[in-house]
Amino acid sequence: MPTIIGVVFFCCGAYCFLLKEDGLLGLLIIASIFEAASAIDIGNRGIQPYYVVATFLITRALINYLLGARSGKAMPQGAWLLLFGTVAISSAFVMPAVFAGIPVYDPKVGIDDGLLIRPPLSFGLNNVAQAGFLACHIAVAYSVLATKVSSSKVRRIYLCAFYLVVLILAIQSVCQVTGIPFPHSLILNNPGYALWDAGGEVSGTRNPGSFSEPSIAGAFLVMYCVGFLAQYLAGKGGGMHLIVSLVATGLVASGGSLLTLCLFIPLLLVNYFPFRLPWYINIHRSKRLAWVVLLFVTPVALAMLSSGYRDALIMNTVSKGDSSSFINRTASDLYALQLLLRTYCLGVGLGANRASSLLATLLSNVGIVGVLLFGGFYIRLFAKLPKEYEWFKWAGFALILNMCIGVPDVTMPMLWLPILLAIQFTTTRPKIREAEFRS
Repeated sequence: MPTIIGVVFFCCGAYCFLLKEDGLLGLLIIASIFEAASAIDIGNRGIQPYYVVATFLITRALINYLLGARSGKAMPQGAWLLLFGTVAISSAFVMPAVFAGIPVYDPKVGIDDGLLIRPPLSFGLNNVAQAGFLACHIAVAYSVLATKVSSSKVRRIYLCAFYLVVLILAIQSVCQVTGIPFPHSLILNNPGYALWDAGGEVSGTRNPGSFSEPSIAGAFLVMYCVGFLAQYLAGKGGGMHLIVSLVATGLVASGGSLLTLCLFIPLLLVNYFPFRLPWYINIHRSKRLAWVVLLFVTPVALAMLSSGYRDALIMNTVSKGDSSSFINRTASDLYALQLLLRTYCLGVGLGANRASSLLATLLSNVGIVGVLLFGGFYIRLFAKLPKEYEWFKWAGFALILNMCIGVPDVTMPMLWLPILLAIQFTTTRPKIREAEFRS
């Protein structure tokens, strides 16, 4: 059955498909943030709005191709992407038969219950679904090359998606503090997801936004935060977007996103360090560096004055190692490495085993070869971005690191969002108007 949000995205997708082709990628960007929403319910599973819009985009690209409207653009790192897709999709159908009977963390059971319940490996619906989703993502990547898309418009919508998530987070926080119920059933209604538990709310924090968990919302926000910081230090963007992203990341209070942020800040400061021996000093960059220090230190100091937020932050960072959740997730990652060895580094097949992080899940599913192919594609794609998009390179690497720490799904639309934008930015190089990202 279609849901309310499904009807909305279907109507918008149909409009763009028929009358506004260059709006399809932008609509896909907006759809990607509704990770926990269901557009169509099929039994106990839900199809996300992303895949509804993706179907329109792929169909539009196919029609353009058949009509002879071919752009002639080559897919950046296309060989790496196709090889990864071939290995991953074929593994979903072959490996469950080759290694049948090996106990796995069944995605339907969940990580916490999987510590005690590990059903034997067998070919199932989740293998087919994951293979289908991955094939869809790869098809969308190629469809970006075959449709009319404006890089400047995509960049504006990328920013709009960020502020839409921030708005949802802000409303959730206000509702949490005031006791007003938030209509979660509209955007957190996917029956196939273990959705966020309201019991984790603390002092207006630990909200998931439009995602299924605060950790996923944190990964999404840290991608923007690192990108905004890179822009600011390079002198190509204002500080308002950076401040908003920092506040939003603080509201989510995800340990993985905060750790990623702490790792990337020193790297960015070194990369944009204003002093060059023996005597060169970039005064403008020095001022921005000082503002960055102030931006990070002041909110942290103020946040520590709130005992509720301080306790929540400590519980989800330094004290998380003592929690049962952390123990269960660590156990799932360690078991994924055991599966890698038991399958001779081939993996049990895409969609067959679920760990708590992307790297461990990929290793246990598609083996070392699959990980190397995906890593080669992702790293080379972002490393070869045009210089004017260097800020986006930092954003893409921040997201993949955060997902390797605590977000496991390679078919998650959030992961493919920066990939699609990187493809667009690489193949279309318009004159950049930095004022669009200034504030």
